[in-house]
Amino acid sequence: MGMLNIIGGAIMILTCAGIILSVLFQESKRGGGLEALSNANSYYSQNEGKTRDAMLHKLTRVLAAVFFIVTILVSVASVHLA
Repeated sequence: MGMLNIIGGAIMILTCAGIILSVLFQESKRGGGLEALSNANSYYSQNEGKTRDAMLHKLTRVLAAVFFIVTILVSVASVHLA
């Protein structure tokens, strides 16, 4: 196992953890349950939630792209360097 495989594996583990966390922190798209009873319908809270969710959605896409690119690079490099 070369140094490239170790570094690539570490990057993949970190990006996987980042993807999991960014998905878990996103708000649910379902509207129901106690959300209907809460007093969280102010203008500020609605904009704050959309901004945070938009940022987390973008972060998830970027981390997924990094994960796929690193996976392909490690696979190609391990085939050609072996």
